[in-house]
Amino acid sequence: MKCELCGKEFQPSGHGRPQKYCSKSCRQKADYRRKKDRPPQTAAKKTKTRTKREPESDLDQRSFERMMDGSMLDMLRANRDRLQKAMDDTSTPANALPAISRQLIDVCERIESLQGGGLTDLLDDEEDEVTDDVGASIV
Repeated sequence: MKCELCGKEFQPSGHGRPQKYCSKSCRQKADYRRKKDRPPQTAAKKTKTRTKREPESDLDQRSFERMMDGSMLDMLRANRDRLQKAMDDTSTPANALPAISRQLIDVCERIESLQGGGLTDLLDDEEDEVTDDVGASIV
């Protein structure tokens, strides 16, 4: 039998798949040449990673301002909302749910300790609307 790379005659071992190359080095050289001749791949095709999620577009002005306020309570509320979305999302892996639920409980307890309210207050997500002109109107 002839090697497909160097053309040298060789005796196949007779085990497994029929040999194409006379030696391991010829097989590696042929593999290298095949890979070298392939068209270049994009970075997204080279790695098999999960696709990135698109940023959420349901952010309204009030939510943005609450996030930018920077208070601990607002950050905890934003975390709570994200964790709840992950719990409700059907694409969330089942093995991630216990950790997410523990984090959600921890965040809710932290919010409760900062608010001084009960757990039912957290679930209602009170909408504290504050207007700029409170008490400033002259009649």
